[in-house]
Amino acid sequence: MLKIFDLFGYGFTGARHIFNTWVLRQSSPIVSGIALNDSCNLHCRHCSVANSNIPDMSFEEIRFGLRILRGMKIRTLFIEGGEPFLWKNEKRKLEDVVRYARSIGFRSIILYTNGTFPIETGADSVFVSLDGLKATNDRLRGRTFDTVIRNIERSDHTKILINFTINRINEAEIEQFCREIVCVKNIRGIFFYFYTPYNGRDEMFLDHERRALIIERIFLLKSDGFPILNSRAALKGIQKNRWNRPTNLCYLYANNELYQCCRAIGNVDICNNCGYLGYAELHYISRLKPSAILAGMKSL
Repeated sequence: MLKIFDLFGYGFTGARHIFNTWVLRQSSPIVSGIALNDSCNLHCRHCSVANSNIPDMSFEEIRFGLRILRGMKIRTLFIEGGEPFLWKNEKRKLEDVVRYARSIGFRSIILYTNGTFPIETGADSVFVSLDGLKATNDRLRGRTFDTVIRNIERSDHTKILINFTINRINEAEIEQFCREIVCVKNIRGIFFYFYTPYNGRDEMFLDHERRALIIERIFLLKSDGFPILNSRAALKGIQKNRWNRPTNLCYLYANNELYQCCRAIGNVDICNNCGYLGYAELHYISRLKPSAILAGMKSL
């Protein structure tokens, strides 16, 4: 039971959340995030949260945001951008943020990166984005595949995971991607997202019916033993389109503002077609679904 309480590195906060949810019928946040910067060295076709001319936050602004999130009794933090390895403020760099977050009580720190910089960090888990095999990934993200693979293989980090965002351009090669990527040194697992149409429904958009068919293929891959981190509970919920959103289980601090769920909150079309499957995992973890709990323990 203690392992369940500590699933997201939040000890007695986990017990508090379970008590609030199952006894008081209230919901409380369990995961938080901070977007350090807007700047990114890539211009990925599906991205809407980088290089939009928003100033990067200063170290003091980041400290302020982290204290707000800790004040909400959250002990798990994900760090994102832009590209967080690009962030700097005077002599401060990414690792100063990681160390400060740890010093004020965040027990589990997850980093999201595009993988084009050396993967050297004190974060507990590192999610690296790859969206297909070389030709497809480079079509979507620029010529990055070889650099990302090289940085993964050279890293000493013990928990490097892959984020793969499924869209119409790369959906056909999911199986081949899994077969090839598991052979890469240091990769511990794959987590799938679906493309979220932040800029409207375009040639990459997948409707709910098509997503449901793709999830059947992901179930087969899991049955074949591939290290896919999405839980069966969350995948089934997504397949039936029954997971709650927006969620109040996660808060994000970005652009010196606090957002419930994400920066797109309030946009009904984006919310209905959300592909951020990590939030679906939170939904089912909060309901103590065993497969979601196990998936969370493997991811963090």
